[in-house]
Amino acid sequence: MNRSIVEKAQKYFTTGVSLITSSGPHGQNVMAAEWTMQISYEPMLIAIFIHEGNATFKNIKQTREFGINVSSEEQTMAVNIAGGYSRKETDKLKINDAFDTIPSKKINAFMIAGCTINAECKLVTMKKLGDHTMIVGRAVAISYDESKKPLIYHTGRYFRLGPIIESFRKTINVDETAINWFSIESDGRFVLKCVGLIIKYNTKILVLKHTTKNHSYMTIPLVVPKRGMAYTKVLDSYLKKIGLRVTINKVPTLKRLIIKNKKKILRINFVLFEGRLKSGTKNYRWKPVLSNSLLHELTN
Repeated sequence: MNRSIVEKAQKYFTTGVSLITSSGPHGQNVMAAEWTMQISYEPMLIAIFIHEGNATFKNIKQTREFGINVSSEEQTMAVNIAGGYSRKETDKLKINDAFDTIPSKKINAFMIAGCTINAECKLVTMKKLGDHTMIVGRAVAISYDESKKPLIYHTGRYFRLGPIIESFRKTINVDETAINWFSIESDGRFVLKCVGLIIKYNTKILVLKHTTKNHSYMTIPLVVPKRGMAYTKVLDSYLKKIGLRVTINKVPTLKRLIIKNKKKILRINFVLFEGRLKSGTKNYRWKPVLSNSLLHELTN
């Protein structure tokens, strides 16, 4: 690859910056690490990527512990100092007003105050990858400050988080029966995922009566798939179970909606397949599609 293009392109990755703290044969030290990420929930594992030649690497290798302090937007000066100087050049922690340190609970290395996250880690593994070494630690103590916002690093400059970008979902007003039925199906999920079948006849659509925990609702043939199940197989199995024989177009459409009734709202993702009726159960009917209705949104 063209090296000049690579050097320019790599600046367009966007990361946070963490302050890595350690205490060992090279004394107490702090360094800035752009490549820091959580890589496991249980146990909580966090990876950092640093050069083998620096003091932090040698401290961690010797003591098998380190601190990860995710920088906040007020800490650009601390990050500049931690990343701009090595422990061989100067004791960064003695620079006036640069770092506000706090004691740790589970490790000997200190932590840095004013960060969004402070994680005390025990070493799990070290592995050389390219020109850096991946160091994976298990968090043995962790805290966060919700009043702080993370520092963002991009194209060699610092940025702060902007306003939230809401992913687009069209809001559909539904009756109380609909919101109650889908709420039961969601069972507390933040987003309910459904796979359904659209069968049209002129200006009408095929609907079935669905019953869940003493609640009934007439809507398109649909089922809530289990996580990791192939949607086409789930739909085929469901249709066979209810005795509905159809020819299915295997190319789906995704509808991301919010259904609303008064103060109740529910986020639903519908993966929808179109079908043509062969024959089947009598437990269906053809329903007109009214404008501004849930069925209208699902079929358009």
